[in-house]
Amino acid sequence: MQLAVVGGTGVVGRQVVDAATRSGHDVVVLARSRGIDAVTGAGLDEALQGVDALIDVSNVGTASRRKSEAFFGAATQHLVDAAARAGVGHYVALSIIGIDRVDLGYYAGKRRQEQLLAAGQVPWT
Repeated sequence: MQLAVVGGTGVVGRQVVDAATRSGHDVVVLARSRGIDAVTGAGLDEALQGVDALIDVSNVGTASRRKSEAFFGAATQHLVDAAARAGVGHYVALSIIGIDRVDLGYYAGKRRQEQLLAAGQVPWT
């Protein structure tokens, strides 16, 4: 199976990439350092061609509601749209249990991410 890992060079992403590779999957790493920017959408269409599933472990280091919502809103919308165009079969997003019950700025961004996934065309977990 071909997997794309958004944030694949980060702390969690490196572990996901390693585990998927050890399990025999073909992994495409999506990261700004690789010329792919989910926030702007740059490079996503090309990178997602032939991908069966997208694993999103992207992150932003902020406690600001505005910055978190801006990051997760833009990145997720670009990813959902590009995944739909490429025919990606499933979108897996790392989230946080209970974010609907805690009103922290960062959590607002993660809630925005989940709202966009739910409204998108690609099945998601």
